[in-house]
Amino acid sequence: METLEKKFKKVRYVGWETSMSPIVEREKKTMEYNVWWSKEEERGGFEMYDEESYGDDYHAEGSLDFTGKVLDGYDGVFSLDEEIVNCLEGMGADVKQMREDLEL
Repeated sequence: METLEKKFKKVRYVGWETSMSPIVEREKKTMEYNVWWSKEEERGGFEMYDEESYGDDYHAEGSLDFTGKVLDGYDGVFSLDEEIVNCLEGMGADVKQMREDLEL
């Protein structure tokens, strides 16, 4: 069974957002990402957290749903991080629908 996995770090400006707080002060953090995709099972997942607090300040994880190589759903976060979408595209996933849905 082929499972693709990639771990990487990216410096980002992050902040907590809710539907009740449209203005968010962001802070610079090094985010660690772990993204995986099991092509045969048509599913995957992700985890991301800030390196500085080992995820105590910022942490997210969730599942990814595929139909063939098309990324067509996710769960666990309100909005899928652009770095995760870029990573999956680099792995060969078709992320066109997700980019349109997320306006990336």
